[in-house]
Amino acid sequence: MRTFCLAAIMTVAMTALLGCGGGDAAPPAAFEIDGNWLFLGPSVIPHDLVIGPGTVVYKDVDGQWSSTWTLKAYDNALHHFQLTFVSGTGTYLPTGQSLSGSYAVTNNFLTVQLANGLASYPPLQGPGTCTVGDDVIADCALYVKQQN
Repeated sequence: MRTFCLAAIMTVAMTALLGCGGGDAAPPAAFEIDGNWLFLGPSVIPHDLVIGPGTVVYKDVDGQWSSTWTLKAYDNALHHFQLTFVSGTGTYLPTGQSLSGSYAVTNNFLTVQLANGLASYPPLQGPGTCTVGDDVIADCALYVKQQN
């Protein structure tokens, strides 16, 4: 009888443990800027930005450099993301061990503002632009969505 009761208790406990934390939870929404993006400016270093599930890759259009980052966190509603460095070749961009970013999407155009570290998100000074008057905003980049 004891063996039967112990087996029943273990079955109920295992069923409860297996059912906790995942069976009914909805998967997180995909990062809204997943895809391939072509750099438009403002600097003179043309590159592609490839954002996929869990990974962000910056790569020179001439194949001279690239950097790979882990997409640590993102929030579509707040237009924020965090990256941690994985690897790089050549004199790659951006640089640092971790980055936080703010972004805006207007039609097929993406504006990204980066900052070193994960402590806070940089303010996006103007969707669709990386200039204020005649001044270029540091660590700001404009991209256009590439059609596959």
